[in-house]
Amino acid sequence: MQRLQDNIFIFDLDGTTIDSRHRQGETLEDWFRLNTPENVARDKPLLLAKAIRDLWESGFHVLICTSRTLSAWDYEYLYNRIYVPVAVKVIGRKNSNMESHKLKKKQLSYLQNFKHFKHANKFLIDDDEQNRLSFEELGSNCWGLTPTSGARLIEHLKRDFN
Repeated sequence: MQRLQDNIFIFDLDGTTIDSRHRQGETLEDWFRLNTPENVARDKPLLLAKAIRDLWESGFHVLICTSRTLSAWDYEYLYNRIYVPVAVKVIGRKNSNMESHKLKKKQLSYLQNFKHFKHANKFLIDDDEQNRLSFEELGSNCWGLTPTSGARLIEHLKRDFN
């Protein structure tokens, strides 16, 4: 029988759980310039935003991994607008210009290296195909899912574990 602990869900933010198109721009520099409290407040939660809390409350391991830098306003939004539990690990960009798919692969590689997580099924739910494919290179138990596929899997698991 599969256990909840055998599954780790990793959620991207932009385009997957949050609609933040109004502050993306064309470059990383645009992102920094548009990352204001007013623009963060204009972000809109998407359907999968609720799944973060629901899965965590059901006993699944849940992480957030984004290639964006996170400001205090972003954390306020996560905790007070979409109610991400404070126990959910949030991984963001720290002073790096590395491409998103390389950054996320590097940020998440510990899940395959630490004995505690090595054999768990890992699901990265991300709207960027390069991020998904790069994540799958970490191991045979690492799957990159589109937001639509991720939502379907979550619904299936909720039925099995409830």
